[in-house]
Amino acid sequence: MDIFDRPDLDNLLKTQAGPCVSVFLPTERAGREVQQNPIRLKNLLREAEQRLSDLGVRGVDSITKPAHDLEADSSFWRHQGDGLALFLAPDFAESYTLPVAFEDLVVVADHFHLKPLLPMMSSRDHFYVLGLSQKYVKLFRGGRYSVGEVRLSGVPASLRDALQYDDREPSLQSHGGGGARAIFHGQGLGKDDPKDDIKRYFRLIDAGLHEILKDERAPLVLAGVDYLLPLYREVTEYPHVMAEGVVGSPERVSTDELHARAWEIVTPLFDKDSETAKARYLAVADTPTGTADVKRAIRAAHQGRVDTLFVAIGKHLWGTWDEVTEAIHIHDTPEAGDVDLLDAAA
Repeated sequence: MDIFDRPDLDNLLKTQAGPCVSVFLPTERAGREVQQNPIRLKNLLREAEQRLSDLGVRGVDSITKPAHDLEADSSFWRHQGDGLALFLAPDFAESYTLPVAFEDLVVVADHFHLKPLLPMMSSRDHFYVLGLSQKYVKLFRGGRYSVGEVRLSGVPASLRDALQYDDREPSLQSHGGGGARAIFHGQGLGKDDPKDDIKRYFRLIDAGLHEILKDERAPLVLAGVDYLLPLYREVTEYPHVMAEGVVGSPERVSTDELHARAWEIVTPLFDKDSETAKARYLAVADTPTGTADVKRAIRAAHQGRVDTLFVAIGKHLWGTWDEVTEAIHIHDTPEAGDVDLLDAAA
C-alpha cells in the first residue's frame, strides 16, 4: 500500500499539459469480490474516454493506456488497499493504492482533482510512532488511515551499536612498570548501570531524529515494553511526545495494529484541535474574516487569504472558475468542462 504525502501532492499540483483525468474507485482486498476491481476500473476508464471525446480531445487512447495496462496486471491487483486513485494526462500517469474507500468518481479538467485525498494530508491529523527496543528502532509517519516507515540515518540500530559508537574512544588505564608489558582495560561497555546505558542509547536516537522532527509539532507516540518508554520520555528533547504509548514488543506488532493502537491515542488530541478550529470559525462567521459563501471562499483561497478551510469531502459543487477574472458559475448538474468548485477552494 502507498503512503500519499506532500511530495506526491506537489507532483500532482505541477502544471500538466491538459486535459487531466482523475479516477477514484473503491477496491476489495480479498475474496471473490477482488475480481470486480479491474472490471470497475475498466468501466470508469470508458467513462473518462467518453468525456475526453466529448471535449474533442485527440489521442484519447494514449492518455488512458497506462491505466488500461493495469487491468490485466494480476500482481497489481493482489496488493490492493481500500481504494485506488489514478491520475492521467498526456505523457503522465500515476496510481496510488490507498487505505481509503473512495466513491466511484471520474473528473476531466485542466488540473487534477485532489479533494478525495485531502483527509490524508490534513496537518492536524498526522503523527509519528517510534518503535523502541534494545535491538530495534523504527520511526513511522501516520495519518487517519495508515502508517508508513520513515527511513532513518544517523541513528543507532540497537543498544549494542549505540554503546560501541559512544565508547569508541574509551578511557584507558595502564598497569605495570619497568620493563613489564602494559595491560590496558577499557572503561566502556557493560560497566555502567543498565538504565544509564539505555538512556545513552536513547539520547543518540533522539539526536538522530532531530533533523526529521525539528520543524514538527505532530504528536509522537512511543511503542515498546513498559519500562523503556519512561526512559525515552526522560531524555528526549522533542516536546510533543504523548504521555500514553503502545505497550508491548514493537517487533511483534503488525503495522496495521500499530496504526490502530496509536490512532486511538492521538484521536482525542486531534478531536480537540478540530473543535478549537470550529469554535474559531463560529466566532467570525458572517464577518469580514469568516464566510460560508463558496464563491467568496474560492476567491480568498486563490488570493492566499485562507487560514482554515472546512470542506465536505463527499460532496461536489460543479461549475466553472476563471483564475484570471475570478468569475464563478455554479451548475445544478455537471456540464462539459466543469470542475468541482470545492476542490478549487481546497
